[in-house]
Amino acid sequence: MQSDIEPLADAFVRQSIAAAKNRVRAQKAAQEKDPSQALFLALAQGQEVQAKKALLLLRGRIGLTAENMAEALQESREMAVETLPWTVLAQAEGDRAAGALLVQMARALASHLAVHEASAGGETVYYVCAICGHIHAGADPGRCPVCQALPEKFVAVQA
Repeated sequence: MQSDIEPLADAFVRQSIAAAKNRVRAQKAAQEKDPSQALFLALAQGQEVQAKKALLLLRGRIGLTAENMAEALQESREMAVETLPWTVLAQAEGDRAAGALLVQMARALASHLAVHEASAGGETVYYVCAICGHIHAGADPGRCPVCQALPEKFVAVQA
């Protein structure tokens, strides 16, 4: 089953990344008042359409919820481990902005792992910081412990 998923997952990821990059490129073109903004937006939209189609096919090939939760937890753990060498490299190269972002990402990923491990599958409200991606479970997130964003920067997520 896993071999069926890999090409679709790869297509989804690649098209999603390409679309995100083209949206950022469109923003830069808009700042520069460059007419290529429209082309970047069109590319992004086309790539998003393709990514959504790949995701629709993936949905029919995804495992049971318990398996999906275990896989999501493993992906979060892997990402948390991978950010450390990226952070060290960015700092060694003197890229302070990338280093700071990666430290923030690692701290937010720690919240993802904590939420995974604390959730017993019961219904709860999650709050996601729109600034750094930190996840808070339960009521009143307060200030973000990762980036110090105000509570109104959190977005409630509930089933």
